[in-house]
Amino acid sequence: MVFFNRYTRFFLLLCMSLWQYVQPMLGSMLIEPQTITYYLYIEDFAVSFIQIPTSNVSGSSTTIASSYLAGRAQIYDANNIPVGTCSASFLNMQTADGIFTDISNYLVADSGLIVTWFTPTTLINLELDSIINSMVTDCTVVATTKVGVNPFFNQTFNLIVSSDDSKIYFKFTRTGMIF
Repeated sequence: MVFFNRYTRFFLLLCMSLWQYVQPMLGSMLIEPQTITYYLYIEDFAVSFIQIPTSNVSGSSTTIASSYLAGRAQIYDANNIPVGTCSASFLNMQTADGIFTDISNYLVADSGLIVTWFTPTTLINLELDSIINSMVTDCTVVATTKVGVNPFFNQTFNLIVSSDDSKIYFKFTRTGMIF
């Protein structure tokens, strides 16, 4: 009986230590579409915006104008059902060479998909519609945030962010291996 208890405890400890490696594989066994598309309404995003004050730190700064904006909105699936949130912050700096924007994006879906990405870009002007539409990009993202059992953890996606007159679309296409 002592022999059995010793090996039972060893086996349980071994299973607990290997659990972190099994969780991503469990997620990969779920049947998920290769392409996932979400969208948000630009109007919802725009009305949520806040402005964070900016100012030049040095008197000899080359920055002519600047703004720092942040906003968030619900994301929807193809059936127009709310499935999560997208938030972004926009740091805009105008110099003699042009207007440069650094965008920090965050998307979390109820399905467990959590991704962040950065979009550096240039703008024509500092108008709100120009800033919001600067989110349009094509990039590769990895779902590196893990909260609980996450079927998307450590998965790589090609992300295409596009827009029309009323929506911003997020199209995730799984690339590489599924686990």
